[in-house]
Amino acid sequence: MLLKKTFEIDGLKIEAERKRVRNVRLYISSKDQQIHLTVPFYASEKFALEFVNNNMKWLRKTLEKIKDNPPVLQNLPQISKEEIEKLKHLISSMVPVWEFRLGVNAKAWKLRKMKSRWGTCDIKTKKITFSTGLIKKPLRCIEYVVAHELAHLIIADHSARFYAVIAKHFPYWKEIRKELNG
Repeated sequence: MLLKKTFEIDGLKIEAERKRVRNVRLYISSKDQQIHLTVPFYASEKFALEFVNNNMKWLRKTLEKIKDNPPVLQNLPQISKEEIEKLKHLISSMVPVWEFRLGVNAKAWKLRKMKSRWGTCDIKTKKITFSTGLIKKPLRCIEYVVAHELAHLIIADHSARFYAVIAKHFPYWKEIRKELNG
C-alpha cells in the first residue's frame, strides 16, 4: 500500500493512509461520512483489508445511524472580547480551588473555540483547554467542566471510577451534563 490509497470493499469507499501510529484506526468522518483507515507503516495491506472486513458490521451499522441521525454541530454564537475576558477571570478563579479540592496540579490552561467539546485534558502535558462557548452557560456548568477536566489528572478515562470522583463533588453531575449539552 502506498502512503495514501482509496479502495472499495462491499460497495464502501475507504480512504486508507499509512502513518506513524501504533494501531490501526477505522473511523467515519462526521463532516462528509467518508470512511477512513489509518494503518501503521509496519502493517501489511492484507492485514489492513482483513481489519476492515472484520469491522464491516460495525461500519454498516454506524453509517446507517449517521444517515438516520446526521451529526449536529454546535451552533457557535459570536463571543465578544469582553465575554472571553469574563470567562478567563471565572476559570482562573475556579482552577486553583478545584486543583486544591482534587489534589492535582495542571501545568497550564487556555481557552479555544471548540465545536463539539466543552473541554479537553492532555494527561501527558497536564494542559487543559476550555471552550469559549462556556461563557454562554450557567456558572455551575462552567464549574463542572473545570472540575471534570481537572479530574482527568486523577483518572484519564470516563470510567465508573472517574465518575465516582465527579459524583463526590457534584452529586447532580448528570443534570449539569444535560444542561450543558441541551
